[in-house]
Amino acid sequence: MEGRRMRFVTTFTLAWLCGFAVHADDLPSSVVNTQNPNDVSLSPQESLARITVPDGFHVTLFAGEPDLRRPIAFDFDDRGRIWVIENYSHPVWKKDGVTDRILILEDTDNDGRFDKRKVFWDKGRYLTGMAVGHGGVWIGNTPELSFIPDRDGDDVPDSEPIVMLDGFRVSTNNVLNNFHWGPDGWLYGALGVDDPSHIGRPGTPMEQRFEMSRGIWRFHPVDHTFERVADGMVNPWGADFNEFGDLITTNTVTAHLWHIVHGMYCERRVTEQDNPYVYRRIQSITDHLHWGGGAWHEARSGDGHHSVAGGGHAHCGGMIYLGDNWPDKYRGTFFTNNMHGNRVNNDRLVPNASTYVGVHGDDFLFGNDPWFRGMSIKYGPDGGVYISDWHDFGECHDSDGSHRTSGRIYKVVYGRPKGTTTDLQKRTAAELAELHLHRNEWFSRHARRILHERAIRGHDVSKAIARLRKVFQTTRDEPNRLRALWTLAIVGAFDESELVGLLKHESQHVRRWAVHFLVDRQKPQAKTQTLSQLAKLARAEPSPKVRLALASALQRVEPESRWAIASGLAQHAEDDTDPYIPLMIWYGIEPLVSRDTEAALELATQSRLSVLRNLIVRRAIDTTEPPIAQVVNAVMPQSDQIVRRDMLQGMLDALDGRGTQSAPKAWPGLYMQVSSAADPSLRSVAVRLATIFGDQQAINRLRKTVLDNSVSDKARREALQALLQVSDGASIEMLHGLTAGSSTLQNEAIRALAIRNNESTSDVLLGNYSEFSTAEKQDAIGVLTTRLGFAESLLTAMEAGRVDRRDVSAFALQQLRTFDDQKLKSRVLKLWADDTVKIQKSEELARLLKLMTPENLSRGDARAGRLVYQKTCVKCHRLFGEGGTIAPDLTGSGRKKVDYVLSNLIDPSAQIDPAYRLTTLVTEDGRLFSGFVVRQTDSDVVFRTQDARIRLSMKDVETIRTSNISMMPEGMLRTFTDEQVRDLLVYLAGSSQVPIPRTSDGD
Repeated sequence: MEGRRMRFVTTFTLAWLCGFAVHADDLPSSVVNTQNPNDVSLSPQESLARITVPDGFHVTLFAGEPDLRRPIAFDFDDRGRIWVIENYSHPVWKKDGVTDRILILEDTDNDGRFDKRKVFWDKGRYLTGMAVGHGGVWIGNTPELSFIPDRDGDDVPDSEPIVMLDGFRVSTNNVLNNFHWGPDGWLYGALGVDDPSHIGRPGTPMEQRFEMSRGIWRFHPVDHTFERVADGMVNPWGADFNEFGDLITTNTVTAHLWHIVHGMYCERRVTEQDNPYVYRRIQSITDHLHWGGGAWHEARSGDGHHSVAGGGHAHCGGMIYLGDNWPDKYRGTFFTNNMHGNRVNNDRLVPNASTYVGVHGDDFLFGNDPWFRGMSIKYGPDGGVYISDWHDFGECHDSDGSHRTSGRIYKVVYGRPKGTTTDLQKRTAAELAELHLHRNEWFSRHARRILHERAIRGHDVSKAIARLRKVFQTTRDEPNRLRALWTLAIVGAFDESELVGLLKHESQHVRRWAVHFLVDRQKPQAKTQTLSQLAKLARAEPSPKVRLALASALQRVEPESRWAIASGLAQHAEDDTDPYIPLMIWYGIEPLVSRDTEAALELATQSRLSVLRNLIVRRAIDTTEPPIAQVVNAVMPQSDQIVRRDMLQGMLDALDGRGTQSAPKAWPGLYMQVSSAADPSLRSVAVRLATIFGDQQAINRLRKTVLDNSVSDKARREALQALLQVSDGASIEMLHGLTAGSSTLQNEAIRALAIRNNESTSDVLLGNYSEFSTAEKQDAIGVLTTRLGFAESLLTAMEAGRVDRRDVSAFALQQLRTFDDQKLKSRVLKLWADDTVKIQKSEELARLLKLMTPENLSRGDARAGRLVYQKTCVKCHRLFGEGGTIAPDLTGSGRKKVDYVLSNLIDPSAQIDPAYRLTTLVTEDGRLFSGFVVRQTDSDVVFRTQDARIRLSMKDVETIRTSNISMMPEGMLRTFTDEQVRDLLVYLAGSSQVPIPRTSDGD
């Protein structure tokens, strides 16, 4: 490969020099470099030689300076030519600027390098986005979205740009970008800007304009309707649709990967909240960051631990590879350019309930050049991938000048693909329909748009419709069926009744797209078949992906018709932890709560979704005259403590910080009930509400109860648990005191010290260690493995014989091994032999499978097995309605299959659910936590460990690393006898819960 590359460089250098002679004076007259002249870039050939890609791939320089400079965006036309924007204006916007231009580059001999070049238009003010289609090119020319017609296809504009929309905010970096045609026929794009834009057709009065800041938008090419698709993120700059039509977007500053759903509110920067009643925003689908932790703005070096994580927080361009040249392992995976890492990241999209989990794959391409600044990435008609390189030494927040005379586009292919020469505009309608079956999605997308254009102009597309109907009705290939469906829908081949009929289709993806098209262009009228069928589907639909489509559709239905659909969706308890569905339902019904509080509270009491119960009440109370009495009256008859907790928490969220409120008449009776409830979180909410209603002594009474030895153990324990829900409820000194002697609150106090501790905590725990029960010892060790200093004290105690090595669980051992301290690792190795070699795993699995015969298992004791489970598994896993939630619920898993359970226990990292990969978080002050990220913004992170849920400021986080190993540690069976393993298997396979036998020490 190197030999071929060297020959290529020699040959191309001559062509490049010739090109320079032709285009040396092609630079716009007013364009100058302002970059420090001492900063000198590599030549295009030198940069090319530095690029590294996986074996079997080849990279060519498709175009570079002087033929191409500052390529901020590009698109393909129907002949496979590349239309590319040269942006010379950045970072200075001028109202009368005319420096930016659009080039057309063509590779006629299919050698991976352009050989024809045209300037299509050269009067751009601040060009940042483009898409070819519908008889011209659509451009983002801040502050406008415009259209340059070229209906005869002669590569000469038919007129000056036609302004479709104006009012987009002028900004240096956060601008219109990433235009692409959606499967529904709309033009999609992104926008990221601090201050809101006020968007409308030219001449639209300010009060009639659409306000939008950050997010995803779409624009219809026929009736020129503009819509906000998703609100939030920071600076989304790159998106693509997968083979099922799901839109995946990349983002900068906060987490980088988002599944975009119509009507969603994505996480924003913490200081930005444009809708005060959203309350909770949907999080990124990624399970990792592309920087190594700390504040995002400190991750711009792209090296060190940031490089290991992926290179940095800034991303540009997005591609889901659906071409036909690259190996199958890349098909359907997401690629984005990492600006600070000078590379291309690759994430796998793993289905997860209604959405996906973005799992970090190996970085695909390394520029190995500090000037490499990838901007756009797309696959073309031959399946090869094109990557534009802005090529400047600075980045978005750099202020030392701009290098305006450089820029490249590289082409990456696998092997030596055959060239493709085509002009799809010359294809017949029937031929365009046939292209829907092409393995390269590029062809079906272009064919769909062309058929849409022809249908709009009144051309005969009946043969295409007939062929696509046949494909839709007969194919078993899901992507091909969806391609046919999308095109049939946008050319008007389906009427409303046909779409309603598709709500019963066997394919979940067809059903969800039927929902989309039923509400896409107009709101269904009240009391129609469409609405009744949508409501019926909401109650009975088994697929979370279809239920998500229904939740999204709520905002496109008349307000009075939303209740029935929302009510049906709210009955699906299985969606309670879904990251999208409960919030999408909320966004749909939020405007209705203040209009009809009684109906909203009725939905809250009937809902099986915790988020809905909470947010409905919160919104009901969040008014100038909150109907507190109405809410209390709604809560009073509820017998389910969880329902009461969620609703009262909503009231607390709304009233917190608003000062003392008058207690409604029914409150004393409700407080008497909830203040003595078994659920400590409910009691905690009740206490905090009591203080708002004038009972300032409630917390003091709880503290007194905790410290009063004459009170029952149960009452003291419940009071402590309630205090722990209040930020300043229980002090560290109180917790230290409760771990000493024979306190009945030792267990709860020890676990609380995992979050609230100081330097003396390790001495307190180790000083009292000998008095702890087995469970308390495990909890203490859990605390002692959260800080390096604590861990060192723990190992010292073990080496001195004061702590038994067998007391350290496999999870705690995994935590000890995670500390990045060689001395500590050496001490751990001396205490534990590493026996996780693959051959040992294989031999152990074979031995146990042979041993665990039906006859042997019949002698097992499920009660003894529960004891093993209680010691090892219960903190993370839930079974029979009991246990933790950090790991998968085992109730419905393959727990009855001996080989499945044993293989997961022996080699838990062999096959990992992406949602449960081990993530390690290290704080600036040396604390270490293992678990997973619940939520992450630009300012803070919520992290779930086996013991607690914690919130930390990102400025206090040193690193966050997601590994390729399971959160369930290896070697779990090492401390068990064969009989204990047998008993555990018997317990896991049981159909109901069994009692725990009492041990000799009374545990």
